[in-house]
Amino acid sequence: MQAITFSRPATFALLLAVLAGCATPQTRMPTVDSAAMQEETRKQREMVVEDYMNSYRRLQAVASRIVMSGTELCAEKVGPYYGLTAWSREDFGKEWHDVVQSRFSVSDVASISSVAPGSAADQAGVKAGDVVLSVNGWTPPAGKGAVDKLMEKLAQEGKFGMPLEMVVRRGAEEVKVSMMPGQACDFRVRLSPDDVKNAYADGQNIVIYKGMMDFFHTDEEVALVVSHELAHNAMKHIDAKKTNAMVGGLVGLLLDVAAAAGGVNTNGDFMRLGSNMGAGVYSVAFEQEADYVGLYFMANAGYKIDDAASFWRRMATTNSRAITMKSSHPTTPERFIAIETTVEEIRQKIGSGQPLKPELKHASSEMAREEVQAIPH
Repeated sequence: MQAITFSRPATFALLLAVLAGCATPQTRMPTVDSAAMQEETRKQREMVVEDYMNSYRRLQAVASRIVMSGTELCAEKVGPYYGLTAWSREDFGKEWHDVVQSRFSVSDVASISSVAPGSAADQAGVKAGDVVLSVNGWTPPAGKGAVDKLMEKLAQEGKFGMPLEMVVRRGAEEVKVSMMPGQACDFRVRLSPDDVKNAYADGQNIVIYKGMMDFFHTDEEVALVVSHELAHNAMKHIDAKKTNAMVGGLVGLLLDVAAAAGGVNTNGDFMRLGSNMGAGVYSVAFEQEADYVGLYFMANAGYKIDDAASFWRRMATTNSRAITMKSSHPTTPERFIAIETTVEEIRQKIGSGQPLKPELKHASSEMAREEVQAIPH
């Protein structure tokens, strides 16, 4: 039997004929004016950007307080800190350029997007909206990458521990400001515009999603999640996972080689499997440690930790499987109990005037070693 074939024009005509027979709406609806629709599109985009920036500034204000007070827990990962962030229209898609420039006066030159309360920038009088004209005589470039280059320059100049002279344009006038950088945990905090309830740390950055910011009820909840992700970076969990993945991959490679010696080509399946399994080893423990150390970051920043466990109860309502299913994270009941225990531990330290430092595994053995060395021989 010969197969029936259709040309593209014939297929298109057939589809049109079929669609012509579909049911139609029954009311006479208003005609939408294209100019009015464009204006409404513009208003909604303005609202989106304004809502995003409100969340961004709230996040930076909370995060700044945590990274400035957590330097002792971040150990060697500490660097110069001014407490300001910047943005340009190049941070947005082209369809957003007109809105951010006309409504928020953001051009292709980097301008200050947020100033954290109590930071060096705040004390120097830097304001959100200031357009950066020069940094110690250096003129920031415009266009793509302008913000990253500015932030790199600030970090570079801050390493010398000298006052930073900056000229900004504020409205119609040029203003000179002088800032002495402080010290903070050297991890950038970013806000992703995606509407999902998630956050992550990658060893260098802390990324909070807009959907998570909308989920937070209080600044304490913002601080809880930022502190948790900061703990991942400070405790080098990402580096540890990479090391574990490499170890698992090497074991898998040995199995691939052994299989090849027996005449079986695995195409590297054992190495990939071993790498994935290695990366997942201790994932739950790393999450538990981030909860534990994160509460110390939060307490050191002066945030109330009493309701920390309740946040995870609320998170459980958005993912009920987490109540009983343990994958890369602890179950939410396990998390709740462990956090409550940590909160009590921190309360006792505050009450007795002890330093707010996490208890390390080797602390007891180090103390025992010191006691033995102190005994006369």
